Amino acid sequence: MPTVTIATFNCENLFARYKFETGPGGDKRKKVLTPEQLKERWGFMPPESWKNSFQLLGSDDWRKVTARALKGEGSYPDIVCLQEIESLAVLRRFNEDFLKTDAYPFAVLIDGHDPRMIDVGVLSVYPIVRLRSHMDEPAANGPGYVFSRDCLEVTIDVKGVELHLFVNHLKSKLLQPGQSKSAVDARRQAQAERVAAIVRERFGATGWRQANLVICGDFNDTPDSAPLASLLEIGFENVVDRLPANERWTHYWDKKNLVGQLDYLLVAPDLASRSGGLPKIERRGLVTKQGMQVWFGTPNDTKGAVAALEAERFPGVTNKISASDHCPVRITLNL
Repeated sequence: MPTVTIATFNCENLFARYKFETGPGGDKRKKVLTPEQLKERWGFMPPESWKNSFQLLGSDDWRKVTARALKGEGSYPDIVCLQEIESLAVLRRFNEDFLKTDAYPFAVLIDGHDPRMIDVGVLSVYPIVRLRSHMDEPAANGPGYVFSRDCLEVTIDVKGVELHLFVNHLKSKLLQPGQSKSAVDARRQAQAERVAAIVRERFGATGWRQANLVICGDFNDTPDSAPLASLLEIGFENVVDRLPANERWTHYWDKKNLVGQLDYLLVAPDLASRSGGLPKIERRGLVTKQGMQVWFGTPNDTKGAVAALEAERFPGVTNKISASDHCPVRITLNL
């Protein structure tokens, strides 16, 4: 029976861009270099020089602690499902530059429709053998698509046994100009309902219960929310529920000092029954101050119960530099 450690992690805006230059006369506005200028500066990526013109946004210190949080206590997970990644090139760059000797040999990401260009991707030590995207599924009501990013189906060969992942990043609660809370919640609900339907379509009305199957990602809502009910109540185990109640949180909202579970590893029943260990939520990469106290958020965004928070932070984490506003969540599964 193969054993595999899987994690989900919203890396928070893992972007990359070509360098820009300031405008003439010290103008602080940036201008894009012309193709000729880029070529002069090795902008078209000769192998020995491309790192001089193509940079991950944010300081190296920021992404070093992102990698540190992913590693946790000892080694990196065997498989990592990631959110808020700009492109496959960026995912590979992060993998090679910051995970380095521990870099994953297999990576996948398919660009979606999100206007911020934040996509879902996977890094794996095991071969990725099948993919299926749902990013172009039309919305049932009105124009556009069901998924803001994707519900990415990934099948991985773990020592001869297949593991099926459904990687998601559901609609954010953040309201854009002209948006209502009810409309945003309705779209997240439609996405959750569609994920549940896709699972049934793939594995049958009950066959999914016996499959090596995990639904994971940033669902952007809490376990008691109405928009997620159709997905959370179909029979998968939310493994974060194995922890004491005051430890069941994965996201920190610094403006209000509130926490909650937004990130999920939902494990199919038979697989969950064979995999009895506790999940690990790595919070030492958060920007929270030493010795502070945090509270679970209530539906109206006020302070609820006091939440558990580790006292220490990783070296390099400050009041301004963090791994992400989300925490990596991992668990070991017995396939």
